[in-house]
Amino acid sequence: MYMPAQETSSRVPKYIAIRDAIAHEIESGQWSTNTKLASERVLMEQFATTRVAVREALLALEMDGLIYRLDRRGWFVRAPRIIYRPQSTKSFNQYVTEQGGVPSTELISAELVQATAWDATHLKVNVGDDIYSMWRRRSINGRPAVVEHLRINASLFPQFLEQNLEDSITILMAEHYQRQLTRAHISLYPTVLSEQQAKALHVNVGSMGLYICRTNCDQNGVITDVDQEYWLHDVLDLHFEASE
Repeated sequence: MYMPAQETSSRVPKYIAIRDAIAHEIESGQWSTNTKLASERVLMEQFATTRVAVREALLALEMDGLIYRLDRRGWFVRAPRIIYRPQSTKSFNQYVTEQGGVPSTELISAELVQATAWDATHLKVNVGDDIYSMWRRRSINGRPAVVEHLRINASLFPQFLEQNLEDSITILMAEHYQRQLTRAHISLYPTVLSEQQAKALHVNVGSMGLYICRTNCDQNGVITDVDQEYWLHDVLDLHFEASE
C-alpha cells in the first residue's frame, strides 16, 4: 500500500542515517584502515541523537564488516578481508604477505605434555605419548586476528621446542625436518569466543568467531599435527575450490 513520503521516513530507524553516513566515509576512503572512530559521546553530538541510536549504528557497521571493536579501546575501521583457502598448505605469513598485509606471531606457550584421549584419537598416537602443546596469537597489521592451539606428534620432531616457534611451523617442518605438509581433514564452523580466546584477541567474551581445525599429514600420510584456530569473524574471506 502506498504511504506518503513523510509517513514512510518516520518509520526508518534513527540509527540507519548514522550507519549510512559512517559507511559512506569508510567506503569512499576518507578513513584509512585501523583508524579509530570518534567516541560514542562525540558521535551523539555530531548526529544530534541518542546513545542508543549511536550504538545500534556501530553494531550494524560491525555486522556489515566495516568496523571492529577492541575491548575497552573503542571502534576501528577494519582492513579488507584476507582471502583464505583452507585446503592450501601456504603458511599464515605467506598468504597474508602476498595480499599486502603485515603478519606477526606471538608465542603464548609451548610445552611437552602427555597425550590425552582426544590427542591420541586425532594424532593417531597412544594415550600418554609425548606431544607438543603450543598456543600462539597471530596478528595482521598489528591487529590480533587468530589464536591457535597446535598439538604436534613429538616423536616426529626432536628438539622442536628449541626452534624459533614464532616463525612458520609449516616451513620449519619442511626445511628442518623434511616433512612436507598436506591437509588430511578440515572442520570449519561459526563459534563464540571463550574467555581465554577473547582475552587473547582483545574482544569481549562471547564475541563471534570462526573455528577452523586442520589435521595435517606429511608426504607419507603420517599425521604430524592438529591445528585448532579461533579467528575473529570479520577477518577472513573463505574461498573453496570444487572439482567434479
